Amino acid sequence: MSDVLSQSEIDQLLNAINSGTVEAVEEDTGPATKVRDYDFRTANRFSKEQIRTLNIIYDNFCGHFTTYLSGTLRAMCEVTVVSVEEQKYLEFTNSLPSPVILAIVSMPPLEGSTLLTVSPGIAYSMINRLLGGVDSTQDDTRNFTEIELVIVERLVRQFMRQLNESWEKVLKVNASLDRIETSQQFAQIVALNETIAIITLNVSVGGVEGLMNFCIPHLAIEPVSKLLNTKLLFSGGMDSNKRREPADKDIRARINNTSLPVSAVFNETTATVREVINLQIGDVIQLDHKVKDSLTVKVGHLPKFQATLGVKNNKYAVRIIDMIREDDESDE
Repeated sequence: MSDVLSQSEIDQLLNAINSGTVEAVEEDTGPATKVRDYDFRTANRFSKEQIRTLNIIYDNFCGHFTTYLSGTLRAMCEVTVVSVEEQKYLEFTNSLPSPVILAIVSMPPLEGSTLLTVSPGIAYSMINRLLGGVDSTQDDTRNFTEIELVIVERLVRQFMRQLNESWEKVLKVNASLDRIETSQQFAQIVALNETIAIITLNVSVGGVEGLMNFCIPHLAIEPVSKLLNTKLLFSGGMDSNKRREPADKDIRARINNTSLPVSAVFNETTATVREVINLQIGDVIQLDHKVKDSLTVKVGHLPKFQATLGVKNNKYAVRIIDMIREDDESDE
């Protein structure tokens, strides 16, 4: 039987429906499709490329931060990226527990301030480890003491270096901690309706796990948004070839301009503790150094030259007469 009805069959079917002899059967379309309301005021301001680049940057940070925490806290630590997503600043602050560690961080050339949050559980675990304790259950609802906040502040200041290193391939930033707060009403870095990128990290210290969040406003990265590109990230930046060419010259120039302490040292002498304690102004210490003996010139803590003592422009001076080689030191 053909699935296509003729015009006469269609007319008969319509007449039957109108007369009531045949009931119209509604087609079963299955379960209703859920439709999500879309608010055009919340259009995505971070592109997928920027979100992907932030994910790579902070995944790199996790590796550096894991090594730093393990060495500092003397415990097995692991830091991983959980998610990188876009939110309104109001939604983010409403989801924060109380109390919570809120670190306001400046990251020039990024505009304004960024925010770092540390959950109470992981903050107390870090404090316990730094003070020589072990992991223990803490009351996450109690407020942090002044001493605990000072310890956390010093810890945050120290791992700013890892944050700089993680951004280095994309952009040279100079992250620094401005202040520590425990209430979100004193840590409002942007307007409540401003769009922000939330990088959520899972931090494990010993047997305790907690979350850290990096909050980066869109206004902060807007001046450097073109640099948040994975192609530039893996190629080492826009001017990577130009930077590689003069690298040797830059390193040589920095080495040549590096300051080193140089000191001329007499032969050592010995004295008893009683003699040292009884020294008075005007006392003379007899050195085990003859007038004709040469002085040892040290560069840093290493002996490098032999010299004689003299005067130049009414100031004591030394004249280099010989070089101390490593073979000579080993023979001694």
